[in-house]
Amino acid sequence: MLLHDVIQTIRRHNLLKRGQHILVGVSGGADSVALLAVLQEIAPAWKLRLTVAHLNHGMRGPAAAADAAFVAGLARRWKLKFVGSRVNVPVQARRRGISLEMAGRSARYSFFARVARTHHCDAVATAHTADDQAETILLNLARGAGAAGLAGIPYIGRHGALKVVRPLRDVDRKSIERFLEGRHLVWREDATNADPAFLRNRVRHEVLPFLEKRLNPGIRQALLRASDILTGENEWLEMLTDRLFAECRGVEKDLDASQLAGFPVAARRRVLRRWLETCGLDAETLSFDAIERLDNLVIRQSPDRGGRVVTLAGGWLARRSGNVLTLTQRDNPSVRAFAVRLIVPGETRLPEQGVRITTRIGPGIVKVRPASVGALPARASLSLRAWRKRRLMARSWKPGDRMRPLGMQGTKKLQDIFSDGKVPAAVRHGIPVIECGGEIVWIPGFRIAQGWAVCPDESLALQLAIEPPIRA
Repeated sequence: MLLHDVIQTIRRHNLLKRGQHILVGVSGGADSVALLAVLQEIAPAWKLRLTVAHLNHGMRGPAAAADAAFVAGLARRWKLKFVGSRVNVPVQARRRGISLEMAGRSARYSFFARVARTHHCDAVATAHTADDQAETILLNLARGAGAAGLAGIPYIGRHGALKVVRPLRDVDRKSIERFLEGRHLVWREDATNADPAFLRNRVRHEVLPFLEKRLNPGIRQALLRASDILTGENEWLEMLTDRLFAECRGVEKDLDASQLAGFPVAARRRVLRRWLETCGLDAETLSFDAIERLDNLVIRQSPDRGGRVVTLAGGWLARRSGNVLTLTQRDNPSVRAFAVRLIVPGETRLPEQGVRITTRIGPGIVKVRPASVGALPARASLSLRAWRKRRLMARSWKPGDRMRPLGMQGTKKLQDIFSDGKVPAAVRHGIPVIECGGEIVWIPGFRIAQGWAVCPDESLALQLAIEPPIRA
């Protein structure tokens, strides 16, 4: 039954073609072993060449090494080429300031892309199942995703030039285990799949069972049905996005903001996302907040007033000049250490960091919610009583730096603040940290330090603003 269902999925969605060389991602778990077994069974009829790929994530010590040995043995049993590698995912996660799950996914697909390119594979097959799809939809719903996110995992995806196919997308784990048991195939159990520290595991073992029991026994099927509907509608909307994007596309990679401003907000968001992806940004870094800040540049009637630049993840800068949006990346994200005394009141420019910092004494308190750590433009109000006209510095972050964030107990490492804010490691040293009297008092896009809030009886405050320099 499972074999028939998988063949139907392959044919319905045109996942494979006869004579192709397919790289099969195999972790050693039930899903990936079943995927390899199915492709091995249909390979003679479809004239497929199979290569097995396994990545050790460097997270489970001897157990991970045993997984790699198991998968290598499976490849030998079926006389298939095996390619294995190891990467330290926890280190990558810390360096890039992202979660272990995201770092692991990035490492896997980068590995698959390298192997596929080296061995001239036509596509990589991964073992995503119907259960993975239901979990992903719930996760994306909780994150506030749009139609594309709620469509879940596509049957065919792309990772740069790498084509990714998912033949098991329509089968559930129970069917997979019955299939393996019927063929007397064993698999490896990953202990981390039960670890509630991982968000997906909480959805799998807690949220979905609760919804099945208390809301709808058929919640998984309902989620999959909703996903199918949204997938079809999203494909149609993507066609419209292509047409609208072509209308707004300027010379090279520029975008016509005046043309885009006339579209409905949903169309603007899709076109902006398509523009960023076309320019080389990783789709995973394109948060809703980032798109909204770009959209504010598009619809602002008087772009000369206020910030005309939006700072994005990875050191990218989106700039509006007249009616044109351009996207550039800092040439050297590994910024040298810097420390500059601020002119108070006045303007201080940091050319290498591409920012200007203005200070003034004036009434009012900044109440705008910070966008994200390091995002520009950024503003803050500091207590004159706390400042006491001492030297105010803008400097680069140093390992071991700590601050006392307002509203939190004790101190917190800047490294942890950057990690929580998903600030890429290459960008962190370019973010100007504001220091006074040896104390870090503000990080742009974050919050001020404890003891620096403006008191109700203070009529004036030290007003700080950090933004890219306005160019003619």
